[in-house]
Amino acid sequence: MHSLTPDRPHPLHAVLAAAMLALTGCGGGGGDSTAASTGYTLSGSIQAAAGNAVDSDVNDPFAPYASNDSVAAAQVIPNPVVVGGYLNQPGGGPDGRSRSSGDISDFYRISMATNQLVILNIADHVAGDLDLFLYDEGNTLVDSSEGIGPTETVTAPLAGTYYLEVRIYARATPGASSYTLTLGQQLSAAQSGASFPADDFVPGEIIARFKPGSSAGKSAAVQAAASGLAYKAGTTGRALLLTLPRPAGSNAAGSATERRQYQRETIQAIKRLRQRPDVEFAEPNYLRRVTLAPGDTNYPLQWHYPLINLPQAWDITTGTDTVVVAVIDTGILTAHPDLQGRIGPGYDFISDPTNALDGDGIDPDPEDPGDGGVAGNSSFHGTHVAGTIAAATDNSIGVAGTSWATTLMPLRTLGLNGGTSYDIMQALLYAAGLPNDSGGVPVQRADIVNLSLGGYSFSQSEQNVIDQVRGQGVMIVAAAGNDATSSLFYPASYNGVLSVSAVDINQQAAPYSNFGAAIDLAAPGGNTAADVNGDGYPDGVLSTSGDDSSGSPPQYLYRFLQGTSMATPHVAGTLALMKAVTPTLTPADIDNLLLNGQLTTDLGTPGRDNVFGYGLIDAHRAVAAAQGGITPVPPTLVVSPSALNFSTLGTTAFISVANGGGGTLTVNPPTDDAGWLNVVPAVTDPVTGTGSYVVSVSRNRLAEGTYTATITISSSANSIQVPVIMQVTLLNQDADAGYHYILLIDQASGVPKYQASAAAANGVYQYTLNGVAAGTYELLAGTDLDNDGIICVGSEACGGYISLDQLTPVTVAADRTGLDFNSGFNVVITTAGQASATAGVARPSLERATP
Repeated sequence: MHSLTPDRPHPLHAVLAAAMLALTGCGGGGGDSTAASTGYTLSGSIQAAAGNAVDSDVNDPFAPYASNDSVAAAQVIPNPVVVGGYLNQPGGGPDGRSRSSGDISDFYRISMATNQLVILNIADHVAGDLDLFLYDEGNTLVDSSEGIGPTETVTAPLAGTYYLEVRIYARATPGASSYTLTLGQQLSAAQSGASFPADDFVPGEIIARFKPGSSAGKSAAVQAAASGLAYKAGTTGRALLLTLPRPAGSNAAGSATERRQYQRETIQAIKRLRQRPDVEFAEPNYLRRVTLAPGDTNYPLQWHYPLINLPQAWDITTGTDTVVVAVIDTGILTAHPDLQGRIGPGYDFISDPTNALDGDGIDPDPEDPGDGGVAGNSSFHGTHVAGTIAAATDNSIGVAGTSWATTLMPLRTLGLNGGTSYDIMQALLYAAGLPNDSGGVPVQRADIVNLSLGGYSFSQSEQNVIDQVRGQGVMIVAAAGNDATSSLFYPASYNGVLSVSAVDINQQAAPYSNFGAAIDLAAPGGNTAADVNGDGYPDGVLSTSGDDSSGSPPQYLYRFLQGTSMATPHVAGTLALMKAVTPTLTPADIDNLLLNGQLTTDLGTPGRDNVFGYGLIDAHRAVAAAQGGITPVPPTLVVSPSALNFSTLGTTAFISVANGGGGTLTVNPPTDDAGWLNVVPAVTDPVTGTGSYVVSVSRNRLAEGTYTATITISSSANSIQVPVIMQVTLLNQDADAGYHYILLIDQASGVPKYQASAAAANGVYQYTLNGVAAGTYELLAGTDLDNDGIICVGSEACGGYISLDQLTPVTVAADRTGLDFNSGFNVVITTAGQASATAGVARPSLERATP
């Protein structure tokens, strides 16, 4: 029996660092630790994620410092960008550089394009209520967002230079929170959730409830008047509708400016109410409108779906709930709002109660209680995988799933220490409706099994079970692994399993993806170190997730991850669409379609190769093939990536132009609307015009600023516009993800044993760990902006060797060099209306030592 783990940083295999490392227990690095006289030396570099920048006056006293507390001292940041920062009121937050004096505002100077959106994500808006303000060069306020939730947004009305202020709201109990600022192109205001000043609530109206006992002998009108408000509706003991007096001189209709001011005063009144000890809750009276064309608010960030022609496949089918996909993984967060209606009966097959973390062995409850994950923040790996397969779609929230209506069968096999072959085999048997240790079988067996997990040891018993399951007509899809190796990875490499490698947004092999003779096809796995399309977010796969770093219950949110684990559910979801149109499809049918090139778009060497297999999954082609050509596949122009980001230093990029449908497509020469932009053929078909084009920019004779343009590509079928963003600056703006602590963690115990620290130089952190004893370790690094002694939580930057999606063991028996990896700020998207942090029992965490 061998251990199988999901290909992401699954768990650190034991409780993480229950106590702070003693200084004498740290290996050296960056001049901040004393090396032991014996032992080995490990070294490497960490690349900061593209477009990352860090607040220059965080609470960590060891981080480089420069005040940015005023317009005069505003910190210059690039565009697009993700900024990690921290604010606190005097006396708020952990001990550190700013706790005593406070750091109540951070100012940033930035060049913005017309209608660019800035999004502030607050790590803990309960502990620290942060607001966002936008000023023009004359220091005039042009936009603000002073909401009460985890997200705030502002928009630049015109192109130009602006000042952004992030400010912590003053309240009686000193607060603090870390945050991320995100700025990119092609972002919709709806993606940020409800936040002032969006016109989504009635100005002057507040819904509030006073705590039981506080209203004794008082009428609702009296309670309202004591709060400076007027009573409108409701009864003492339940929610009241209160009104705020209209500003003097304004009228009922109100101009846009008056309405805006009235909204601001309403929010301020709500914030004051929330600080009163007798108030249970206070919130705006939100407006709810009929949605004629509902959509998923964060779908524009799911670049990975157009990459596989999924929208065209949805024109044929969006799936059916009669098709069942089993997700054999960490279980699932059944209450996630974007998985409602998609989850069918499942089972927990983790037989070891210690590994299960739910107090028992196997049982019918597949709920994911967490796995300890990085820094006590559980992976919720199965929830992310499940969302890519079948998140509730076209429901006006969150993300879309590959199939809109597929039924998910969550089968839990991975816990604190990963999972065992035996447990996973029981789950496979259950999924196929075969005898297993549960003593029962599902009412309806699975049609497809998704296995985003694996290891490098062959098991004959596993192969036998795979054969049995396939014999029942079940299709099995598995991740190829994330170690950039050609070694056979199981179960992906078993006969009868579709092995899925990963590509990035450019349809290139992802840097971590395994390759070799067992690869069958590729799918989008992403690369979180890049932001090729300039949307301000890492180019990972966005899907449903959770966060339990602040305790239980977890926060439901959406997270960008990379890995072949993320690629695999794209294939499983596509197979579900195929089964929706032709329920009689068998695994052998899928094999034949794959061999005949009817499931994929060929990439790399013509025909099958060891990097992409038979090519990139093409959902449109696959669903049409499953129909047997009943629905004609018209020619369709597809272009990837869908947007380009040259940032401050980029000069060239490539776009792929292809026929995503059938028939004949003729592409006209691309055009653009900027003199600094040039598009020419690279490798193209002289007849059709399809192929790759090189896009180049020239900054010669351009003034400092942010520039945008559009490339238009027209064809005999349709036209596509590709937005481009580029910045001209004389300042050095290399990526910087903040001062990093590098921890070497004993794999067996999960306890950090050695530590180094480093600041970025030209976007790279160089580190050395000295005096390391022989053994097997895992390597993690991250920031500690709030100086709480814990890395990789909240809005902190985090990275791991080889990647966070699969920590690769580091075996030490000699000096090691070249232990290189990436790190970047943790950008998540919360579900509307949910707190970004919850109070609860402290979880085991990844603690650093004082340098």
